[in-house]
Amino acid sequence: MVKSLSRVTKTALFITGFGLIALNGYCNGTITGVIETDLAKNKKDVVVYLKNVGVPVKPRTVSVDQHHMLFNPRVITVPVGSTVEFTNHDKIYHNVFSISDPKKFSLDTYAHGYSKKVTFDRPGAVNLLCHVHAEMSGWVIVTQNQYATVSEHDGEFKIQDVPAGTYEVGVWSETQKPVGKITVTVKDGLTTETTIKLGN
Repeated sequence: MVKSLSRVTKTALFITGFGLIALNGYCNGTITGVIETDLAKNKKDVVVYLKNVGVPVKPRTVSVDQHHMLFNPRVITVPVGSTVEFTNHDKIYHNVFSISDPKKFSLDTYAHGYSKKVTFDRPGAVNLLCHVHAEMSGWVIVTQNQYATVSEHDGEFKIQDVPAGTYEVGVWSETQKPVGKITVTVKDGLTTETTIKLGN
């Protein structure tokens, strides 16, 4: 009987401990919002990111396709130290290069089905171009941390799993600038809503 109770107690403690770990793992907050601008087309592909979040950076690997002579997606954001894999899906040769200060590079031309990788080790905006096709253009926005996102076609955006705190919000747009300074306060387990206005 004592042994049986001991097992029950241990099981209960294990489940309770697991629940606390799970709760702690999911108690961060979420930021949602929308981009406001006079030009509807400028609501899409705006990068929204948080500055000075005091947690370790988590680099990742993402893909950008070259398809129909376009970079797809045209705008991405990655934390510093991340790697981007460029894959040629067209039946013609492509190249990828950039002369932007945060990352200057040039990949040799490569054929359909081949991929090449670049690691982005400094924060900033990197304009992607192709020596073979001058009309091709894309962007990699490298941020200091993983708390960043790209807005949808309707201007909506979401940043998840954000540690509680008050942060300044950074904004990158290819054509416009944010109006005024933006800050958000995030609370554990809650969603914070914000609106970002862009102007010339």
